Amino acid sequence: MSRLTGVLFAIAANGLFATSDTLVKLLSTRYPIFQIIAMQASVACLVVCIVIWREKAYRISAIRNPKMLIGRGFLAGIGTVSGFYAFSLLPLADVYAITFGSPLVVTVAATWLLGERTGLARWIAILVGFSGILIMVQPGYVALSLGHLAAFLNVFVGAGVILIMRTIGSQENRAIMVAAVMAGQLTASLPGVFLSHAPAWSDVGLVTISGLVMVTAQFLLLEALRRAPASSVAPMQYTKLVWALPVGLFIFGDEPKLHVLAGALVVIGSVLFLLSHQRRTESMISTVRRPEPSVRTERLKGEKIG
Repeated sequence: MSRLTGVLFAIAANGLFATSDTLVKLLSTRYPIFQIIAMQASVACLVVCIVIWREKAYRISAIRNPKMLIGRGFLAGIGTVSGFYAFSLLPLADVYAITFGSPLVVTVAATWLLGERTGLARWIAILVGFSGILIMVQPGYVALSLGHLAAFLNVFVGAGVILIMRTIGSQENRAIMVAAVMAGQLTASLPGVFLSHAPAWSDVGLVTISGLVMVTAQFLLLEALRRAPASSVAPMQYTKLVWALPVGLFIFGDEPKLHVLAGALVVIGSVLFLLSHQRRTESMISTVRRPEPSVRTERLKGEKIG
């Protein structure tokens, strides 16, 4: 039941992220992205401060991995700027489909940085996944824009976030981790001080909703990772594509592109294979390490006789 609850939380979190991104895309037609980040993060910070106060996580001793948290905030700042910029230029579905490649980068990085073993089957899956990204962007046939480059930057930022979360996700207080994200976003939004202009009252409402939705999604995703393994939570990010397609069509007039959908399916398939392969490997390792019941019984008998 705990795993199922975690998966449901992950689906809800990604739905809220997609809702927040939709509002950001709407606002990007009227405000600089730095101003949007500043306004959204300011609203979210109020919620984070309340949670930190209630959980008494404001003590310095509550922070266990300061360097990792700084890195998390740094990546949050870069990822938010590049992500918002990509949303302002590209359809939501295109941005999501490209950023689905982050787990592929994580697998490659884990081989080099963490010494994890990557067999032939996993390397083939990685190559197939990257070919799916090439299908989506069609280099040589479709002119790549700065929006595409921003989305590609988010692939590597997302991979860095995943690696950090794998390291400290179970150690740090959830409010502290979300606070690191907000701090990174506010720092990245500083150029907005010089580019911003007074928002319309109707847009203040949109920004408030966007900030509340975004910070709620952050907490839901962390709770999902506490209740279910990452291998069950990670695939739920693909549900954002289900939200993005009708939103893009009916709100922004972005018709789904066949090559983007085809490439996205290739990437999703390869990542799901990698997650399944990892799960089987971990299961085999745990089985080998766990003695058979008869073996454990004989060991206990031997200990008693000794």
